Amino acid sequence: MISQLIRFLELINTPGALLALISWPKFSLASYKIISRAKLAGVVPKTVIDVGANVGQFTVASDKLFKKVNIFPIEPDPRTAIKLKKNAGSRLEENIRVTAIGDIIESGILRVNSDSQVSSLLPLGIDRIESFPASKVIEEICIPITTLDALFNGIHLERPILLKIDAQGYEDRIILGASKTLKNIQWVLIEVSFSKLYDGERDFETIVTLLKKHGFRFIKPLNFHVSPNTGEIIEMDALFELESKD
Repeated sequence: MISQLIRFLELINTPGALLALISWPKFSLASYKIISRAKLAGVVPKTVIDVGANVGQFTVASDKLFKKVNIFPIEPDPRTAIKLKKNAGSRLEENIRVTAIGDIIESGILRVNSDSQVSSLLPLGIDRIESFPASKVIEEICIPITTLDALFNGIHLERPILLKIDAQGYEDRIILGASKTLKNIQWVLIEVSFSKLYDGERDFETIVTLLKKHGFRFIKPLNFHVSPNTGEIIEMDALFELESKD
């Protein structure tokens, strides 16, 4: 009850959010805040690559809040992708890719969670199990995995480009498989962890090091996720920008 009250207060105190809740096909307060903050930080993309699109929370917010932007939503779970296509609408339907993204082209096992937002190619970590006991793996399905370099090979993407990555612990593999794609990216918005949410997940420092090799520097956090048990910050949506060569 208290958490619902807090969310309601956040909603009514966020300019424009209540209208968006009423009028958008899919509304996420977190995505609304993240993109609003990204715009304040100077993020003005012509193309958005949404890795880990789920049912379209970030895709819809990008479509509504960025001007004249083309969006490529990518979602590994084919059943979740059905909802994504409905929420994204006919304009973006042809851009949707139903696949996981990693560092090599192969097949993998997606651990489908009771909360589809935390489904992952990696097993649940101890902190995820303890902090979110309702999040349980309910099914394992075989899915294709490709790389961003392979997926967008030969496809023209209008610059500047924002790459958003929310892949539940698989973020480092996505970066490793995107060396060519990253040469055309201006901003990377990526979820990073400070806890053991997934087995094999890399920490913030590793992600910073990987992106730094491609010329990106950490700009600022755009959102935080906290543990309901302790109140400590366990994840962050971090904004990186390509460093100027001037």
